[in-house]
Amino acid sequence: MELSGVQRLDVAAVVIVGLMAWIAYVRAGRPGVRAAQRARDEALRYVRRSGRSGEEAEQTSLRGAFSRLLADWGGRLPLFTPKQQKDLIRLLVAAGFRQVYGLQVFVAVKVLCGGLGVAAALFWLGARPVAAPFALSLLAMLSGFMVGMIAPELALKGWVRRRRRRIHRFLSDALDLMVICTNAGYSLNATIRTVATEMKPLCPPLADELELTFHETQVNADTVAALRHLSERTGVDSVRSLVTTLIQSHRYGTPITQALKVLARTERSARLLRLEEMGAKLSVKITLPMMLLILPAVFIVIGAPAFLSLKEAITK
Repeated sequence: MELSGVQRLDVAAVVIVGLMAWIAYVRAGRPGVRAAQRARDEALRYVRRSGRSGEEAEQTSLRGAFSRLLADWGGRLPLFTPKQQKDLIRLLVAAGFRQVYGLQVFVAVKVLCGGLGVAAALFWLGARPVAAPFALSLLAMLSGFMVGMIAPELALKGWVRRRRRRIHRFLSDALDLMVICTNAGYSLNATIRTVATEMKPLCPPLADELELTFHETQVNADTVAALRHLSERTGVDSVRSLVTTLIQSHRYGTPITQALKVLARTERSARLLRLEEMGAKLSVKITLPMMLLILPAVFIVIGAPAFLSLKEAITK
């Protein structure tokens, strides 16, 4: 396939700009490369100390080096305001990504996806049989870049929603375990640690949040602040209710077992109501699939004999 003159100019301009950006990055990014190499060596030493195999060590070191490279590159791109960076950090924490350089890596991923969007737009323009005007080419490249930049953030928000739904789903089971632990005489910190250990096979996100809360109480010795951080990280209403109950019991010295029993009973009732609501909506949601999949087959079974009889009568 032969490109027109305008398309050759567009491709040449994109290639020149890309080469200039790459040269500038290579000249300015030597410390980042050295940092990535140091991270690779540190990861290899850590893995050797932990007794892992060579293949796992190589995978860990490569992952760490690649993350450091992305972090160094993303840190050089001032694309967001402080408020936008704060919102992105909140989303990353809610999704379970708490690395120090997580924001820089996410910014680099957004830019890479934008570049892939531009490449897809150029491929679409090159596959056209008729040469596209310059305005359409520029609009297609800008659209591809914007879509590529927005897609990672949308995927991150979807991940956060799924994680929050999973935490909300298994919170009633965690409350039952908390009631059992408090009845056995465990303290609040021991209860949180035990529930985190027991919930790990069922709901790793909830277990991860509870384990982080336990470690925070061990380091900071401020249970109220650690519980508030748990509520802020998850962003789930039921977790906020649990945190409010625990803070009030810890502050006023009220029996925590009875409060947890009431909260667990409330969560069980709310879960049953949600299941009943989903069951009531099922009859409405199944109408469209039934019309699209079942009714045509019924019409064929009913109308096929009549059609064949009519056809036979006409041919005679």
